[in-house]
Amino acid sequence: MNILKKIMRYRRVIITLFSLLFYSACGSKNDASPAPAPPAITILKDKAPFGIGAAVKSALLQDDAYKTTVLTYFSQITAEYEMKMQTIWSGENNYNWINADALVNFATANGLNVHGHALLWYQSFPDWFKNANYDSANFENKVKVYIDAVVSRYKGKLKSWDVANEIFNDNGTLRSVDCPVYKTFKDPIAFYGRCFQYAKNADPDAKLFYNDYSVVIAPSKRYSIKQMVSRFKKEGYPIDGLGEQFHYSINTDKTSIKSGLNDMATTGLLVHVSELDLKVNVNQSNTYVFSATDQQLQADTYQYIVETFEGLPANQKFAITTWGVSDKYTWLTASWNAKEYPLLFDLDFKKKPAYDGFLKGLK
Repeated sequence: MNILKKIMRYRRVIITLFSLLFYSACGSKNDASPAPAPPAITILKDKAPFGIGAAVKSALLQDDAYKTTVLTYFSQITAEYEMKMQTIWSGENNYNWINADALVNFATANGLNVHGHALLWYQSFPDWFKNANYDSANFENKVKVYIDAVVSRYKGKLKSWDVANEIFNDNGTLRSVDCPVYKTFKDPIAFYGRCFQYAKNADPDAKLFYNDYSVVIAPSKRYSIKQMVSRFKKEGYPIDGLGEQFHYSINTDKTSIKSGLNDMATTGLLVHVSELDLKVNVNQSNTYVFSATDQQLQADTYQYIVETFEGLPANQKFAITTWGVSDKYTWLTASWNAKEYPLLFDLDFKKKPAYDGFLKGLK
């Protein structure tokens, strides 16, 4: 009787326990609440498995909105002009490191990668150097000293360098105007190959790139670049990647973009969309209005470029870098038209439809 009384006393507890066990073992999966969906990733650098970069200027980092945008959305920076030869190499034995150091120190303090741009560019040879009239041996020796000084200074602090920039015309021929290299050397390609080696000697861990514009839409230029890469590989000159600037317009032919980018990737090298911006004021009109239609077309074009880049082999996707941070400071307002809005953030550093298009393009 005592046992029976105890059972009756705790019957509700026993029934509850058996019910829980039964539904746990036999209950329908439809009865269970679905797991909550993970939050959507809305920050570019958090969503991309490769670098998301921006070209920056050290002076603009004093603008809090500019600085905050860089730190929030980007994982990598490129010096817009402060690492070019003309800026750094003020005299044969004189180097101005102030602004380049400021950018590198900013990046190091904030966990950003740095892509160096650019060791050799025909528009950035200092006047004192161009006017020295060196023969080929002295010319190359001076360049070697310069490359060693710059790359060694930032060894371990920079992830990569554009060693050479814009050495081909769109028709695939070598540039000859205002460039002392071509007046000095019978074989400029070999000279550039040796410069890649000088950079590798100064920092063996840095990735070394050749950078140019209109690569995906100029087949003859692209062919010459690929021939240079083949020669470098055959003759043992180091090269890790190719940069395509992507200074295009919202009406640029998309088929050419895709086929050209895929053709670049056949080299097996890293690919860097290195200076991306998209012009909307294609007719350079002084009365242009950035309409909702053009905003959406710009967004769609950004999305297409990013999707095309995402379609490359995973081990070749180095980074996508926009040439600037916001429309407020784009280089195009001085060189193209004052009414130009080519970047992901507007004059007030607010995200544009272009930002959403870029985000959608990421896997």
